[in-house]
Amino acid sequence: MKNQPTTVHSWRRWRFIAFPPLVAVLFAVALTLPALVAAAPSALAYGSADQWQTTFSITCNNTSLCPAASGIFASPGTFGFWGWCAFGGSDGSSAVGTTGNTADCQFAFYTRPPANDVFHFTYDVTGWSINTGSVVFPSGPPTFFVTSGTFEVQGPAAALAGFPTGVPIPFPTPCPAILCDLGIPAVPGHFAAHPFPGYEINIQVTKVP
Repeated sequence: MKNQPTTVHSWRRWRFIAFPPLVAVLFAVALTLPALVAAAPSALAYGSADQWQTTFSITCNNTSLCPAASGIFASPGTFGFWGWCAFGGSDGSSAVGTTGNTADCQFAFYTRPPANDVFHFTYDVTGWSINTGSVVFPSGPPTFFVTSGTFEVQGPAAALAGFPTGVPIPFPTPCPAILCDLGIPAVPGHFAAHPFPGYEINIQVTKVP
């Protein structure tokens, strides 16, 4: 990975939207799981070299303010969300409307309390696009959207919640924003926000020449 000039951006909007979409992912998986698992293919291939490499992290260690920011628990606690996505298979453009045919994402999420609450998600993407209109940045930069592929849910929390672990589940078509609007800017640089003490959001985006 080659170094990119680092530009720091801060959007207060992130305090409201950076974490709750993951909760929506879990809810969507629970609602659609039986039909999606039945339709899942056995495997999907990962193709050409990365053209975009992204990493992201959200951590909240303020036990009094994190519950309201999480959108899912009311008692004192903390949460974290970390991961990466790599995109390829496009013509190399960063213009709106660009499409690609291969990408991988890995991300994990926890809340404390309760215990044994770690979820791990794997995205095996066979279609993605760069577009505007993200729910994360409605009037902001173009971002990455998933259009096809599969995802898997793993980890102690997945098993406790009754999800089949390590089973590829195809993204619905059309894919809803709660699953496929990644909220990752298609703009090289470092994006950061610190809505309140103990709450940090960081996204690093690198475009590979």
